[in-house]
Amino acid sequence: MPTAVIDRDGTEIFFTDSGPVDGSADYTTLVIYHGSAFTGDTFHRLLPLGAKDNVRLVILNRRDYVGSSKYTDSELADLNAGRKEFMELAAIEVGNFLVWFSETHKIPPISIDGKSGGFAVMGWSIGSATPLALFGHPDAVPKEMYEKLEPFYRLLIFYDPPHLTFGYDQPPEGYDPWTDPDYPTPIESFNNFRYWCSGYYEHPGRPSREVLKLNFSKRGAHSSVDNMTAEEYARNFDGIAASRCEFPMYFPMQPVLRVQAEKSLWDEETVRTILPRVKVVLLTCTAANWFCVFGFIETEKRYNEYLAKGIKVRPIRFIEIDGNHFVSVAMSDPP
Repeated sequence: MPTAVIDRDGTEIFFTDSGPVDGSADYTTLVIYHGSAFTGDTFHRLLPLGAKDNVRLVILNRRDYVGSSKYTDSELADLNAGRKEFMELAAIEVGNFLVWFSETHKIPPISIDGKSGGFAVMGWSIGSATPLALFGHPDAVPKEMYEKLEPFYRLLIFYDPPHLTFGYDQPPEGYDPWTDPDYPTPIESFNNFRYWCSGYYEHPGRPSREVLKLNFSKRGAHSSVDNMTAEEYARNFDGIAASRCEFPMYFPMQPVLRVQAEKSLWDEETVRTILPRVKVVLLTCTAANWFCVFGFIETEKRYNEYLAKGIKVRPIRFIEIDGNHFVSVAMSDPP
Protein backbone atom coordinates (compact mmCIF):
# COMPACT_ATOMS: atom_id res chain seq x y z
CA MET A 1 0.00 0.00 0.00
CA PRO A 2 1.45 3.45 -0.89
CA THR A 3 2.02 5.60 2.17
CA ALA A 4 3.64 8.93 2.87
CA VAL A 5 5.84 9.26 5.96
CA ILE A 6 5.11 12.85 6.87
CA ASP A 7 7.12 13.58 10.01
CA ARG A 8 10.08 12.50 12.13
CA ASP A 9 7.81 10.36 14.30
CA GLY A 10 7.12 8.12 11.32
CA THR A 11 3.47 9.07 10.93
CA GLU A 12 2.13 7.37 7.81
CA ILE A 13 -0.74 8.47 5.57
CA PHE A 14 -2.16 5.92 3.16
CA PHE A 15 -3.20 7.32 -0.19
CA THR A 16 -4.30 6.24 -3.66
CA ASP A 17 -2.95 8.21 -6.62
CA SER A 18 -4.31 8.26 -10.17
CA GLY A 19 -0.90 9.49 -11.33
CA PRO A 20 0.18 12.44 -13.49
CA VAL A 21 -2.02 13.38 -16.42
CA ASP A 22 -0.26 12.15 -19.55
CA GLY A 23 1.05 14.94 -21.73
CA SER A 24 0.03 17.71 -19.32
CA ALA A 25 2.38 20.20 -17.71
CA ASP A 26 -0.36 22.11 -15.87
CA TYR A 27 -2.69 19.50 -14.38
CA THR A 28 -4.37 20.18 -11.04
CA THR A 29 -3.79 17.75 -8.18
CA LEU A 30 -7.06 17.16 -6.32
CA VAL A 31 -6.42 15.82 -2.80
CA ILE A 32 -9.48 14.31 -1.14
CA TYR A 33 -10.09 13.87 2.60
CA HIS A 34 -12.93 11.46 3.32
CA GLY A 35 -15.68 11.93 5.87
CA SER A 36 -16.74 10.23 9.06
CA ALA A 37 -16.76 6.40 9.05
CA PHE A 38 -16.59 6.18 5.23
CA THR A 39 -12.99 5.69 4.08
CA GLY A 40 -11.12 7.14 1.14
CA ASP A 41 -12.03 4.01 -0.81
CA THR A 42 -15.52 5.49 -1.08
CA PHE A 43 -14.13 7.66 -3.89
CA HIS A 44 -12.28 4.92 -5.78
CA ARG A 45 -14.61 5.03 -8.79
CA LEU A 46 -13.50 8.60 -9.48
CA LEU A 47 -9.85 7.67 -10.06
CA PRO A 48 -10.08 7.02 -13.82
CA LEU A 49 -12.29 10.06 -14.43
CA GLY A 50 -9.96 12.93 -13.57
CA ALA A 51 -7.54 12.86 -16.49
CA LYS A 52 -10.11 14.05 -19.04
CA ASP A 53 -10.46 17.24 -16.98
CA ASN A 54 -6.70 17.62 -16.47
CA VAL A 55 -6.96 16.46 -12.86
CA ARG A 56 -4.74 14.09 -10.90
CA LEU A 57 -6.65 12.49 -8.01
CA VAL A 58 -5.02 11.71 -4.67
CA ILE A 59 -7.35 10.10 -2.12
CA LEU A 60 -6.20 9.80 1.49
CA ASN A 61 -7.20 7.67 4.41
CA ARG A 62 -7.19 9.97 7.40
CA ARG A 63 -5.39 9.04 10.62
CA ASP A 64 -6.72 5.90 12.34
CA TYR A 65 -8.27 4.56 9.13
CA VAL A 66 -6.86 1.57 7.23
CA GLY A 67 -3.25 2.03 6.17
CA SER A 68 -2.68 5.30 8.04
CA SER A 69 -1.14 5.58 11.49
CA LYS A 70 -3.37 5.14 14.51
CA TYR A 71 -3.62 8.01 16.92
CA THR A 72 -1.57 7.65 20.08
CA ASP A 73 -3.22 7.52 23.49
CA SER A 74 -2.13 11.09 24.23
CA GLU A 75 -3.52 12.33 20.90
CA LEU A 76 -6.83 10.62 21.57
CA ALA A 77 -6.84 12.17 25.04
CA ASP A 78 -6.53 15.62 23.44
CA LEU A 79 -9.35 14.79 21.05
CA ASN A 80 -11.71 13.50 23.72
CA ALA A 81 -11.00 16.49 25.93
CA GLY A 82 -11.70 18.90 23.06
CA ARG A 83 -8.23 20.45 23.17
CA LYS A 84 -7.08 22.67 20.32
CA GLU A 85 -3.78 20.78 20.23
CA PHE A 86 -5.54 17.98 18.36
CA MET A 87 -6.60 20.26 15.51
CA GLU A 88 -3.19 21.96 15.54
CA LEU A 89 -1.72 18.52 14.94
CA ALA A 90 -4.17 18.01 12.07
CA ALA A 91 -3.10 21.35 10.56
CA ILE A 92 0.56 20.38 10.62
CA GLU A 93 -0.12 16.91 9.21
CA VAL A 94 -2.17 18.32 6.32
CA GLY A 95 0.66 20.72 5.52
CA ASN A 96 3.28 18.00 5.86
CA PHE A 97 1.45 15.74 3.42
CA LEU A 98 0.95 18.47 0.83
CA VAL A 99 4.58 19.58 1.02
CA TRP A 100 5.76 15.96 0.84
CA PHE A 101 3.58 15.24 -2.17
CA SER A 102 4.54 18.40 -4.06
CA GLU A 103 8.24 17.77 -3.52
CA THR A 104 8.21 14.01 -4.05
CA HIS A 105 6.00 14.00 -7.15
CA LYS A 106 7.08 17.33 -8.64
CA ILE A 107 3.53 18.44 -9.39
CA PRO A 108 2.94 21.53 -11.55
CA PRO A 109 2.67 24.78 -9.58
CA ILE A 110 -0.22 27.16 -9.98
CA SER A 111 -0.33 28.49 -13.53
CA ILE A 112 0.30 32.16 -14.28
CA ASP A 113 -3.42 32.77 -14.85
CA GLY A 114 -4.28 30.91 -11.63
CA LYS A 115 -6.71 28.57 -13.36
CA SER A 116 -4.75 25.33 -13.41
CA GLY A 117 -1.91 23.50 -11.74
CA GLY A 118 -1.26 23.34 -8.03
CA PHE A 119 -3.44 21.75 -5.40
CA ALA A 120 -7.20 21.71 -5.00
CA VAL A 121 -7.88 20.17 -1.60
CA MET A 122 -11.32 18.75 -0.88
CA GLY A 123 -12.88 17.61 2.36
CA TRP A 124 -16.06 15.57 2.30
CA SER A 125 -18.62 15.93 5.09
CA ILE A 126 -17.06 16.40 8.56
CA GLY A 127 -13.75 15.46 6.91
CA SER A 128 -13.72 19.08 5.69
CA ALA A 129 -12.56 20.13 9.15
CA THR A 130 -9.20 18.42 8.56
CA PRO A 131 -7.94 20.48 5.58
CA LEU A 132 -9.57 23.59 7.07
CA ALA A 133 -7.29 23.19 10.09
CA LEU A 134 -4.28 24.31 8.04
CA PHE A 135 -5.80 27.80 7.80
CA GLY A 136 -7.17 28.05 11.33
CA HIS A 137 -4.03 27.53 13.42
CA PRO A 138 -1.31 29.78 11.99
CA ASP A 139 0.44 30.06 15.35
CA ALA A 140 1.05 26.30 15.34
CA VAL A 141 2.04 25.87 11.69
CA PRO A 142 5.65 26.73 10.78
CA LYS A 143 5.92 29.79 8.55
CA GLU A 144 8.22 27.83 6.25
CA MET A 145 5.43 25.35 5.56
CA TYR A 146 3.10 28.08 4.32
CA GLU A 147 5.92 29.47 2.18
CA LYS A 148 6.46 26.07 0.55
CA LEU A 149 2.74 25.70 -0.14
CA GLU A 150 2.21 29.20 -1.51
CA PRO A 151 3.17 28.32 -5.13
CA PHE A 152 0.88 25.29 -5.12
CA TYR A 153 -2.25 25.73 -3.00
CA ARG A 154 -5.02 27.50 -4.91
CA LEU A 155 -8.42 25.99 -3.99
CA LEU A 156 -10.14 24.59 -0.88
CA ILE A 157 -13.33 22.64 -1.57
CA PHE A 158 -15.94 21.79 1.03
CA TYR A 159 -18.03 18.92 -0.33
CA ASP A 160 -21.36 18.81 1.53
CA PRO A 161 -20.00 19.72 4.98
CA PRO A 162 -22.36 19.53 7.95
CA HIS A 163 -22.79 22.53 10.21
CA LEU A 164 -20.59 20.75 12.76
CA THR A 165 -17.57 21.36 10.51
CA PHE A 166 -17.88 25.05 11.40
CA GLY A 167 -19.02 24.62 15.01
CA TYR A 168 -22.46 26.13 14.41
CA ASP A 169 -25.17 25.70 17.03
CA GLN A 170 -27.90 23.49 15.65
CA PRO A 171 -31.65 24.02 15.95
CA PRO A 172 -32.99 21.70 18.68
CA GLU A 173 -35.94 20.75 16.46
CA GLY A 174 -33.71 18.76 14.12
CA TYR A 175 -33.14 15.02 14.42
CA ASP A 176 -29.68 14.24 15.77
CA PRO A 177 -28.34 10.73 15.11
CA TRP A 178 -25.67 11.22 17.78
CA THR A 179 -28.14 11.76 20.61
CA ASP A 180 -30.79 9.24 19.54
CA PRO A 181 -31.53 7.09 22.65
CA ASP A 182 -32.34 4.12 20.40
CA TYR A 183 -28.59 3.88 19.61
CA PRO A 184 -26.78 4.29 22.94
CA THR A 185 -23.24 3.16 22.02
CA PRO A 186 -20.80 4.69 19.52
CA ILE A 187 -20.89 1.57 17.31
CA GLU A 188 -24.70 1.57 17.27
CA SER A 189 -24.73 5.30 16.54
CA PHE A 190 -22.48 4.89 13.51
CA ASN A 191 -24.51 1.95 12.22
CA ASN A 192 -27.58 4.22 12.36
CA PHE A 193 -25.57 7.11 10.94
CA ARG A 194 -24.67 5.25 7.73
CA TYR A 195 -28.35 4.97 6.76
CA TRP A 196 -29.34 8.43 7.98
CA CYS A 197 -26.50 10.27 6.24
CA SER A 198 -26.88 8.44 2.90
CA GLY A 199 -30.64 8.83 2.41
CA TYR A 200 -32.53 11.22 0.16
CA TYR A 201 -34.42 14.13 1.77
CA GLU A 202 -36.71 16.74 0.24
CA HIS A 203 -36.01 20.31 1.37
CA PRO A 204 -37.38 23.70 0.30
CA GLY A 205 -35.35 25.21 -2.53
CA ARG A 206 -33.56 28.54 -2.64
CA PRO A 207 -34.33 31.36 -2.07
CA SER A 208 -37.34 30.36 0.06
CA ARG A 209 -35.39 27.84 2.13
CA GLU A 210 -35.71 28.31 5.88
CA VAL A 211 -33.83 26.26 8.44
CA LEU A 212 -36.90 25.19 10.39
CA LYS A 213 -38.55 24.01 7.16
CA LEU A 214 -35.77 21.53 6.40
CA ASN A 215 -36.57 17.84 6.42
CA PHE A 216 -35.61 16.69 9.92
CA SER A 217 -36.65 13.06 9.34
CA LYS A 218 -34.95 10.26 11.24
CA ARG A 219 -34.47 8.25 8.06
CA GLY A 220 -34.44 9.34 4.43
CA ALA A 221 -35.48 7.37 1.37
CA HIS A 222 -33.27 5.03 -0.68
CA SER A 223 -30.13 5.05 1.47
CA SER A 224 -27.06 4.83 -0.76
CA VAL A 225 -25.37 2.28 1.48
CA ASP A 226 -27.96 -0.21 0.26
CA ASN A 227 -26.37 0.10 -3.20
CA MET A 228 -23.00 -1.16 -1.95
CA THR A 229 -21.97 -4.74 -2.40
CA ALA A 230 -20.73 -6.55 0.69
CA GLU A 231 -17.17 -6.13 -0.58
CA GLU A 232 -17.62 -2.41 -1.17
CA TYR A 233 -19.14 -1.92 2.25
CA ALA A 234 -16.25 -3.75 3.92
CA ARG A 235 -13.77 -1.40 2.21
CA ASN A 236 -15.82 1.78 2.46
CA PHE A 237 -17.07 1.76 6.05
CA ASP A 238 -14.89 1.67 9.16
CA GLY A 239 -17.10 1.96 12.22
CA ILE A 240 -14.28 1.06 14.59
CA ALA A 241 -12.03 3.93 13.46
CA ALA A 242 -15.02 6.26 13.48
CA SER A 243 -16.01 5.32 17.02
CA ARG A 244 -12.42 5.96 18.18
CA CYS A 245 -11.77 9.31 16.59
CA GLU A 246 -14.90 10.84 15.05
CA PHE A 247 -17.46 10.87 17.84
CA PRO A 248 -15.63 13.59 19.85
CA MET A 249 -15.69 15.88 16.80
CA TYR A 250 -19.46 16.18 17.27
CA PHE A 251 -19.29 17.17 20.92
CA PRO A 252 -16.18 18.29 22.88
CA MET A 253 -14.33 19.54 19.78
CA GLN A 254 -17.12 21.87 18.64
CA PRO A 255 -15.80 25.05 20.36
CA VAL A 256 -12.39 24.49 18.75
CA LEU A 257 -13.94 23.91 15.33
CA ARG A 258 -15.95 27.11 15.72
CA VAL A 259 -12.84 29.19 16.37
CA GLN A 260 -10.97 27.35 13.61
CA ALA A 261 -13.64 28.17 11.02
CA GLU A 262 -13.99 31.79 12.11
CA LYS A 263 -10.25 32.36 11.87
CA SER A 264 -9.90 30.52 8.55
CA LEU A 265 -12.81 32.14 6.73
CA TRP A 266 -13.79 35.42 8.38
CA ASP A 267 -10.66 36.84 10.07
CA GLU A 268 -9.24 39.58 7.85
CA GLU A 269 -5.65 39.22 9.06
CA THR A 270 -5.62 35.46 8.52
CA VAL A 271 -7.24 35.76 5.10
CA ARG A 272 -4.66 38.39 4.13
CA THR A 273 -1.58 36.54 5.37
CA ILE A 274 -2.24 32.77 5.32
CA LEU A 275 -2.20 31.37 1.78
CA PRO A 276 -4.07 34.47 0.57
CA ARG A 277 -4.53 33.19 -3.00
CA VAL A 278 -6.64 30.26 -1.84
CA LYS A 279 -10.31 30.53 -2.70
CA VAL A 280 -13.11 28.34 -1.34
CA VAL A 281 -15.89 26.43 -3.04
CA LEU A 282 -18.72 25.12 -0.88
CA LEU A 283 -20.81 22.40 -2.52
CA THR A 284 -24.08 21.17 -1.10
CA CYS A 285 -26.25 18.30 -2.27
CA THR A 286 -29.88 19.36 -2.46
CA ALA A 287 -31.23 16.00 -1.21
CA ALA A 288 -28.64 15.52 1.55
CA ASN A 289 -29.42 15.18 5.25
CA TRP A 290 -30.32 18.38 7.02
CA PHE A 291 -26.94 18.70 8.80
CA CYS A 292 -25.29 19.38 5.45
CA VAL A 293 -27.98 21.62 3.97
CA PHE A 294 -27.97 23.67 7.17
CA GLY A 295 -24.18 23.97 6.97
CA PHE A 296 -24.57 25.48 3.49
CA ILE A 297 -27.41 27.85 4.48
CA GLU A 298 -25.67 29.16 7.59
CA THR A 299 -22.28 29.63 5.90
CA GLU A 300 -23.80 31.47 2.95
CA LYS A 301 -25.77 33.70 5.33
CA ARG A 302 -22.68 34.59 7.34
CA TYR A 303 -20.63 35.17 4.20
CA ASN A 304 -23.18 37.65 2.86
CA GLU A 305 -23.41 39.41 6.23
CA TYR A 306 -19.63 39.89 6.37
CA LEU A 307 -19.54 41.20 2.80
CA ALA A 308 -22.34 43.64 3.59
CA LYS A 309 -20.20 45.00 6.44
CA GLY A 310 -17.25 45.47 4.11
CA ILE A 311 -15.15 42.81 5.83
CA LYS A 312 -12.59 41.18 3.54
CA VAL A 313 -13.28 37.49 4.06
CA ARG A 314 -11.95 34.53 2.11
CA PRO A 315 -13.78 34.34 -1.25
CA ILE A 316 -16.38 31.55 -1.29
CA ARG A 317 -18.38 30.26 -4.22
CA PHE A 318 -21.61 28.46 -3.26
CA ILE A 319 -22.80 25.66 -5.54
CA GLU A 320 -25.76 23.30 -5.30
CA ILE A 321 -25.68 19.77 -6.74
CA ASP A 322 -28.79 17.69 -7.38
CA GLY A 323 -28.57 14.48 -5.38
CA ASN A 324 -27.88 13.19 -1.91
CA HIS A 325 -24.76 13.17 0.26
CA PHE A 326 -23.19 10.40 -1.85
CA VAL A 327 -23.97 11.70 -5.32
CA SER A 328 -20.39 12.51 -6.33
CA VAL A 329 -18.88 9.26 -5.06
CA ALA A 330 -20.69 7.34 -7.79
CA MET A 331 -22.51 4.94 -5.50
CA SER A 332 -26.02 6.32 -5.32
CA ASP A 333 -28.84 5.90 -7.79
CA PRO A 334 -31.45 8.71 -7.63
CA PRO A 335 -34.81 7.55 -6.32
